[in-house]
Amino acid sequence: MERNIAIVGIGPRGGFAFEKFIESLICKKAFTNIRITLFEQTKNYGNGKVYNFKQNSSNWINITERILDLPKRNTIKLGSVYINEFPSYKQWAFKDVNFDETKPDTYPPRSKMGEYLSERFNSLAQPLINAGVATIVNERVEYIELLPNSKLYLKTAENEYKDFDEALLTIGHQPTKADEQINQWEKYASKHKQVFLFKEAYPVKNYLHCKDLTNNSTVAIRGFGLAMIDATRAIALKFGNFICTDINTKRCKYTTEQLIQNLVVPFSLDGLPPVPKPLNAIIDNLFKPDQQSLSDFEETISNPQIQQSADSPNFLLNAFAPIAKEIYSKLCLKNLSKVPENIEEVIKCWLKDASYNHSLITSHNQSPLKTLEKFVAMATGKTSVSLDYCVGQVWRHCQPTIYSALSHYKCNEKVFSEIIQIDECTKRYSYGPPVESIQQMIALIQAGFLNVDFVTNPSISLVKNGWEFSLNNKQITASIMIDSVIDSPKVKEITSPLVSKLLADNILELVHSELGIVTDEYGYVASENIDNKIPIALLGRLAKGTVIGVDAILECFGHRPEMWAEKASENHFNWLKQNYDYYGETT
Repeated sequence: MERNIAIVGIGPRGGFAFEKFIESLICKKAFTNIRITLFEQTKNYGNGKVYNFKQNSSNWINITERILDLPKRNTIKLGSVYINEFPSYKQWAFKDVNFDETKPDTYPPRSKMGEYLSERFNSLAQPLINAGVATIVNERVEYIELLPNSKLYLKTAENEYKDFDEALLTIGHQPTKADEQINQWEKYASKHKQVFLFKEAYPVKNYLHCKDLTNNSTVAIRGFGLAMIDATRAIALKFGNFICTDINTKRCKYTTEQLIQNLVVPFSLDGLPPVPKPLNAIIDNLFKPDQQSLSDFEETISNPQIQQSADSPNFLLNAFAPIAKEIYSKLCLKNLSKVPENIEEVIKCWLKDASYNHSLITSHNQSPLKTLEKFVAMATGKTSVSLDYCVGQVWRHCQPTIYSALSHYKCNEKVFSEIIQIDECTKRYSYGPPVESIQQMIALIQAGFLNVDFVTNPSISLVKNGWEFSLNNKQITASIMIDSVIDSPKVKEITSPLVSKLLADNILELVHSELGIVTDEYGYVASENIDNKIPIALLGRLAKGTVIGVDAILECFGHRPEMWAEKASENHFNWLKQNYDYYGETT
């Protein structure tokens, strides 16, 4: 008799959870009588769709390799099964992991990370497949049913799979209902052969190979964030190249042999661009709180009594503002500037409302080009930093503490929803791109390739030849539209049959109407509608609302997959004791 475990979704998070599960089983001396079935619709095992190693190299990660601390995997020995250790990302990518803090940070293309993740997964999975312990199923799970005997029944488009004892869902980004604007545009594009709508920014090859994308085209991009940068860079490299003119600041110019004007036109509701991260470790460390400040911060915000009594996010902001004030004050002292006495209140007001105006905060009433140039100057240490830039970078350094302390929180759902919203608003800064990306956007604006005249909430009309944009007495028409906006994880809006069915069966319970699924500290789903423990766990974006901070690659290799692996292996160990009088000791 064997116990059957399913892992649905074998991207970075699912691959790491699988790895930690194997390690935990071995640690408990419980690696016996078990079969693990790994479901992955794509063939990107271990790396997933986002880190497909065959994607265009113009898609970049927004995390510097300096902090990509993906841990190594130790050697695994189990009878005749021998699995070699696998290096950390830094060891794999560089061999020599010493970084020069004065040199610009490096940011790998997503394809490079994909190669690492794929190699890591396959080096573990193949020996286990050969040993008959693991199986990979290249199918999409569309249906999971909890049977009366607490077993799980899984169905794909091709097959049925019965008698699973547990399932882990690491299914990442799921399709959602298209908003009214996209629906209208889709109907419009279907009736006009000369216009093209691409509802996703990835893969970029979809529009790079569009026959109507020429040097005379005008391409509108919905959104003004990281995906927009990737899309714009890919299109730019189709027609020309970037030439670095200053290696120390990554300044560059765009060159092309073709006559191009206004080829890309981005737009968004607020028109605010992503903000570059500091150029190198020396500049970045200016925004890093000391360990004592972080420890005090964690102690305060993780206090269950403080969380439980909170009626707003102020308990978090009150703990954070003094840290940001101290760092900003040091920077001002260095630049012989005076810090206002009410600086903590200004910090809290800005975190609550990104449109808050103050003389210390970067103005929204200036051209996008000027804003980008100012932020690059701050990021490269060429000018004093604005308060918002400082706070955004300090918040980034505090995010791991915030994510750890507030996941599985004691505060009420409304307060936690507001905290998530604050964190989302800071991501323009904390999840910002490398300086080089913004330098490229500046070069494209200066070359006339990228037109940012319509970036802030333009009027849009559907005309015969495409989408007509109007703003400040200017007009432009685009025949190609790319939607680069990434859907937020609102589970009620998800259209995938797997999630919809689990919701309909009351197996999944929403934390909040605008957020994700209730899970316990180990990732197992919880529902007031079902008395028995549900043998389904969920990690990642769909748990947003129970946990905070779910999207970054570092989170995929973080504490939560380890917690699930520990509990899942404990469940198997207890099953062995119950069914086989098994008493292998936990080490």
